[in-house]
Amino acid sequence: MSNQLIHYQVDLILFEEGKFSVLNWLLREGYLDYNDYQNWRNGENSYLEDHFKATIPAIIADLEIVRCYAGKLKLESFRHSYISVTNQALNFCRSPANEIIFTTDYEPARNRLQMDLFFDTAPVCAANDLIRAIIDKRGDDVLRLMSQLESLAPEKHQKFACFLARQKELTLSRKTSGRKIKLLLQTVTPLAFDVLGQFAHDFLTPLWNMISVEIADRYFDAESPEDHLSFTAFKGFQWQQVLSSITWEADWMKQPVLLFRYSEACFKLNQEREGLESWFRLFLTFPEVAESVVESSCNRLLLADWRHFNELDPELEPVFFPAWVVLKKPALAKNAFCIDCAGVGNTSLQLIIGLAGSKKIGLNETIIKLRARLQQENPKLFVHYMAA
Repeated sequence: MSNQLIHYQVDLILFEEGKFSVLNWLLREGYLDYNDYQNWRNGENSYLEDHFKATIPAIIADLEIVRCYAGKLKLESFRHSYISVTNQALNFCRSPANEIIFTTDYEPARNRLQMDLFFDTAPVCAANDLIRAIIDKRGDDVLRLMSQLESLAPEKHQKFACFLARQKELTLSRKTSGRKIKLLLQTVTPLAFDVLGQFAHDFLTPLWNMISVEIADRYFDAESPEDHLSFTAFKGFQWQQVLSSITWEADWMKQPVLLFRYSEACFKLNQEREGLESWFRLFLTFPEVAESVVESSCNRLLLADWRHFNELDPELEPVFFPAWVVLKKPALAKNAFCIDCAGVGNTSLQLIIGLAGSKKIGLNETIIKLRARLQQENPKLFVHYMAA
């Protein structure tokens, strides 16, 4: 993975969570299935490394880039210990050296200083115990620790009380799935990150999975796009479930939201060609939608290409972004993207694929004809082709 892509990933996690957790990174980037992580926490899997979706050396190479970038950002490293739901120590790896790498997280130095200063105080200990009890669903301990926290830190207790009230509203109410999703997105999620910090995903993911079960058989409705398994499964790190829920829809390629989710899930599963093909289809068939959501892409290389594309002179319309990407990266031409849609965008894409695929042969009659067609049908793209 490129340095730039990993830098984007670190920046995003720091922005959303306030610190960089290797575990959360593994889950977010598709290196680890949430179900395997849950089994590990339940003590059913001895080592998490047995369930990584890439080789240990490849992931460690990426984490070395993370370490160097964290140094440039002046982040402070700290070891994170993991325990099972039965309070037993958990291990990522068999190798002690690798274990250190996978349990080293990063956060701004000022956060660490504050944490170290107050780490052993009674309110902090009570709050940490309460967080673990909430995540492990130990109801009796939650009640006891809430009472304890109320006497030790009333303001912190009030935050937890508000948070638990919203959790109860979500799980015990008779709200529709749409209203539950809205509550989880707009209220519970920000509260979870505020109260639980880096443990928020441990709390939120089961809630998303709960809603996924409720709506598993529901058809996609463009009027309520979040009320669909492709959305809730995405929030719950269930990438394969995202793909299957989308392809279950007969006309999913006619829905820009589903094209976007499909491509992003493919990237999480390292299915680069399928992901790019879906993104290309989105640009070719729904260029305005693609332009509005490309900044949300989890593929930071695609995002970097998009930003470069917007600096071109002469400018190109968004529908020609796929053709320009292949022009910039001719190795992609070997993928032979099969996009069966009419229009000038796809015509330009197929011309660039043909030109890129014939590049090694040298100038011949075929290339001359393809160049002539490109110059006639897309003069601006032809200028960029000749410059390249």
